[in-house]
This record gives sequence, C-alpha cells and structure tokens, in this order.
Amino acid sequence: MTRDAVKYAIRPGGPWQRVLPGIYATFNGPLAPQHRRRAAVLHGGPDAAISGAWAAEMHGLAYGPPAGDTIDVLVSWDSARRTNGFVRVCRTTHPPEAQLWVDDDPTRGVPLHVLLDEAGHRPVPGVVPVVPAARAVVETVVRRGHLPADWRPECSRTDGCPGCWHHPGHHRDLALRNTRALLCEVVQRRRATLSALRDEVAAASRRGGALARLAMQDIEAGCRSAPECELRDLVRTSQFLPEPRWNQVLPGQRGIHPDACWERARLVVEVDSRSFHGFGDAPTRTEERRARYAALGWRVLPVSPARLRAEPGAVLREIEAAYLAGGS
Repeated sequence: MTRDAVKYAIRPGGPWQRVLPGIYATFNGPLAPQHRRRAAVLHGGPDAAISGAWAAEMHGLAYGPPAGDTIDVLVSWDSARRTNGFVRVCRTTHPPEAQLWVDDDPTRGVPLHVLLDEAGHRPVPGVVPVVPAARAVVETVVRRGHLPADWRPECSRTDGCPGCWHHPGHHRDLALRNTRALLCEVVQRRRATLSALRDEVAAASRRGGALARLAMQDIEAGCRSAPECELRDLVRTSQFLPEPRWNQVLPGQRGIHPDACWERARLVVEVDSRSFHGFGDAPTRTEERRARYAALGWRVLPVSPARLRAEPGAVLREIEAAYLAGGS
C-alpha cells in the first residue's frame, strides 16, 4: 500500500487505526489482548519475545502480578528498538530461546502443526514468541520499579504508610511472599524445571534478584508454596527443631508427599491452604490422606496460612510440643 492509502485508512473515522509506529490494525475498535501481544512483538523486531507479567500469564501462572496495560518485550542488547506506547522494551545480553504461544481462537481453522511450522519461517497471526516460564517469572520479579506496591520491598510513599508504621518490614514481607508464591508455582505446576529456574535466578541482578534468591533457597529445600516457605522460616527459629523433609515421599511409603515431616517423631505438618485443600474433591482426598497417616502411626498437625501469619509463636510451640512428644 502507498503512504497516502495508509493515511486515508487511518484518518479520523476511518476503517483502520494506528497501534504503534509502522503497525496498524485493520479495524477501528478496541484492541483485544491478542492484538496487543502481536503488536508488541512486531514492534520489538524479529527476535523479540513477550516477557514479564504478560509472559507469566501466557504460561498459565496465577500468582504473578496483574499483567496491566504495558507489555514487556525482551530484545537483544544491541537492538535499536525503543519503548513506545504500551510496549516496554527490555534489553538483555543473554536472550533465551523463545517458545511459541498459540492463542485459543476457535475460528482460526488451521491445524496447530501447520501454524507452528509456518511460524518458524515468518510472522503468523495467532502465534506469539514468549520467553520460557522460568525466565518470565524472574524477569517479572526483578524489575521492581514496574511492579505494583505489594510486590516492592520498599514503601512507595516518602512519608510511609500505615503498614510501615505498625510493622517496619511490612513491604518486604509482602513482596517476599508474592515472590515465593510465583516462583513456587512455576515449579509446582511444572511450567519450568528446578534447574532452569535455578539458572535464571543465578543470572538475575544482585539487587533486583535478592528476593528471588531467598525464595530459591526455600524451593531448593523442597517448599512448593509461599505458606510452606513461611512455615520453614518459623521452624528455623526453633532452638531444637531440625529441618524437616519438605514434600518428599513419606518414609517407607509410596504416593504420600506431606508438606513437612519429621521421621524421628513420626510427625507431619500440613499447611491447609484453602486454594488447594478447600475446593472440589480436595477436602475428601485430604481426609483420606490423614486417615492413612493415622493408620501408619503418624500424627498430623494441620496449620492454616492465616494462623501461621497471625499466631506464629503459638504455632511453633504446638509443633515443638508435638515433636517432643513423638520423639520421647
């Protein structure tokens, strides 16, 4: 098309609209998420890939920050592309091998293998390159300046806030909890391997990746949720409790993976998260598992995340008492 033809199409009230420099939509209505993703990648160039919170969402992760209006696009360090409109260009000296994400438009009518084959040679509508899940979650948490307030370890207000006044570590605790939840989820839901996440965390910047490295220590220990990480924090304050086995097979059994267990005391502690234990057939399965623990001679101490945070001292005393009773 000629320049004049494009200008005519995007005139006020015309059938097209300008999305980004050199990128146009052949309709004049609101942009849907798939249009924004595609435009962001086109703006980033041939080697660009969606990153950050949008990428985490595209990988099906639920515990990341809201994707928001701005899309992060990862490009090579020497790229000439610049941030523009709703696209934030993020440069890297170590670009990952992008994965191809396919939208779920049922009207496309093209077999998936054909789409993916074509995407290897040219841009294809409905197919968007995205960074691997491990890179997505780390890129999300290390770019702290672009995160919502509850993901930042420092207060965004110069005069503080009620949370700071009552608890100086409020923002850091909340940011660490969110970081743990997202990094645990990517491993728990098998969107990334433990080794892939480990490599990405190790490569993160020293300052921006501080919370990710703390979360990684818990994940390496075996924790697979933010409440389990907080339980580990609590256990480590005890004067005599040893480190439990985290999410490992119950000794001598198959198919049972308690959140935390002490073999010597035959004690299991389970974090009763409502998101896992409270819906569908999960309550029934939880009851059956605990009945099996009892039949095998193990005691179970259930702890809710809310109580773990509201009454940590009382929870620790209960665990210590149960451990001593079992070890006597």
